[in-house]
Amino acid sequence: MATDKDGIRRRYSLVQPPNMSIETPLRMLVFGSSSLQQISLTHSVLGPDIFARDDVNITVTKKSSRVIQNRNITLVNTPNLGDNDLPEKIINTEFKKAVCFSCPGPHAALLVLDPFHLTSIDLLKPVIHYFGESILKHTLIVLYHERGLQTLSIEDEVKKNKNFRELAEKCGQNYLFFNEEINRTDCSQTNALLAKVDEMVLEHGIYSNLEFKDAEKRIQIEERFIRKSKEKEIMEKLKALKNEHSGEALDREIMKYEERLQLEGREIAEQLVAGRLGFTLRLVDYAVAIGKGAFVGALLGFTNGYEGMAVGAAVGAGLGGILGGAANAAWSYVTSSFADVRRGNT
Repeated sequence: MATDKDGIRRRYSLVQPPNMSIETPLRMLVFGSSSLQQISLTHSVLGPDIFARDDVNITVTKKSSRVIQNRNITLVNTPNLGDNDLPEKIINTEFKKAVCFSCPGPHAALLVLDPFHLTSIDLLKPVIHYFGESILKHTLIVLYHERGLQTLSIEDEVKKNKNFRELAEKCGQNYLFFNEEINRTDCSQTNALLAKVDEMVLEHGIYSNLEFKDAEKRIQIEERFIRKSKEKEIMEKLKALKNEHSGEALDREIMKYEERLQLEGREIAEQLVAGRLGFTLRLVDYAVAIGKGAFVGALLGFTNGYEGMAVGAAVGAGLGGILGGAANAAWSYVTSSFADVRRGNT
């Protein structure tokens, strides 16, 4: 194991985000015909405190994660497609956020339906329009209900429904009845859902397209700047851990700290990129803008020493990503100011 000049053993680079060995989270996009079904399924899988009691309508994209049965489970709920009459522009913006929150791609898309109020294939038009028809083979129809032992009769009726048969055909016959009344006693329905998603992933892999790949690259750019801005804080924390622990205990504490840093950095990076969805620069321009913004911020923080430069660089990087053109303008201003200094102008 490498040792730095202060005698601290290092498992990972302090600047680049580490490649962790922890299990990759199971990521699922959630669409639905009603908010009630989406909220109920989310609470069934992740726990009852994900949404507040007064949350009765999902109008914005929400990411929720929990460790369930030793697995990291993430559900990304999008605005429901039945209760809301949202303009296409708003829907697309929320779908873009869903892309950021499920990068590098979801393992499945869940279409949550009420088996007693089945809708037509038209419900999926916004999803197909935005993500492409290829998402359908990664889509699992979840028929959520709370009717206990009536499951068999419910299934028989649903399978006779023309709308359902069309939906099931489009989604490769990937569907699942989720009985919440039974799930409350033994979690068997949650287990069945996760097993079905695993089966679909083995067959098709995770869903991805150019937009997911582009968003993932932007998120990784943000992660690097976030990591760099915390370099001094990280070194101080590692020194503190070395003073408190040794041997295998130190290794474990460093691993836990690195995992937390990575998770926190990822969450922040996803939020930053998701918040810039009106931003239309190409990826290469995005990286350049962030880099120039970081440089400008570092200069502004110079008077506060190294820590001020690091914070300034992180803030400047954020501004560069948000403003793009403004960061380029700031860069032009800085370079022209340096030219004035060289010429002796003030």
